[in-house]
Amino acid sequence: MSREPSSTAATVVVSRRVLPGREADFRSWDRRLREAAASADGFLGSDVQPPNPSHPGEWVRVYSFATVEQLDEWLQSDVRTALVADAEELIKGHAREQRVAGMHTVNEPVTIVFSQRISPAHHDEFVALYDDLVDRMTGFPGFIDSELLQPVEGVQDEHVIVATFASRPELDRWLDSETRAEWIAGIDRFVEGDRTMNVVGGFGGWFPAPSGRSAEPKRWKQALAVFIALFPTTLIITLVRGAIAPNMNVVLAVLVGNVLGILILTYVLMPPITRWLRNWLAR
Repeated sequence: MSREPSSTAATVVVSRRVLPGREADFRSWDRRLREAAASADGFLGSDVQPPNPSHPGEWVRVYSFATVEQLDEWLQSDVRTALVADAEELIKGHAREQRVAGMHTVNEPVTIVFSQRISPAHHDEFVALYDDLVDRMTGFPGFIDSELLQPVEGVQDEHVIVATFASRPELDRWLDSETRAEWIAGIDRFVEGDRTMNVVGGFGGWFPAPSGRSAEPKRWKQALAVFIALFPTTLIITLVRGAIAPNMNVVLAVLVGNVLGILILTYVLMPPITRWLRNWLAR
């Protein structure tokens, strides 16, 4: 579990280029590296960012430790050295490391929104399995809250699950866990069609605290407000992309969809939606 970071944590930013076709192997290796780092003295937290327009082609990992000495001890440890050697066959070129002794670090909560169309005949069984899902997530470090948004006729056909974790690394540990894989396998017989999943950050800037109040809106209200904008945005982008470029590479399609979705939500949809819901969000 990530511990509370200080405002002057010792930080290292590591960038690596992964060989084409080895992304799944790299993710598996990165989980091992993350687990090893979490057991090191002074570890505060870590985050990984897949390639995006800010760093195309590079996987960027950020580690934070309480002191420079503890950071250096981890970077020079035999455990890390052995793990880095294991990744040589997955990496193109050399990793780039940048150490920052006084970097301000914050682990911001992240929310995952995933939806699935459930056969009406199995609605009650799925709701019961959602309770089992919450029990499973509750045992994971960093889990904050979850909510099941059931279908609304004429508005939402899917059963939508919203879950919030304290940080992206803690969410990733849940997403990669065996217990989640078991739960997914258990609902397969009830699911009709494809599932949709989106990971959204802490909604920074979308939900400023109301005037006169220091606290921002409740997380579940933020998640619901984002879903109102996110679902139609994702659906429209998917339909348009399918019509214009049906054979687009899946990685490129996801990248384009995410970039367009974030831009649309941030600059087009979220400002009016938060104004429309401001009284409800403030309660």
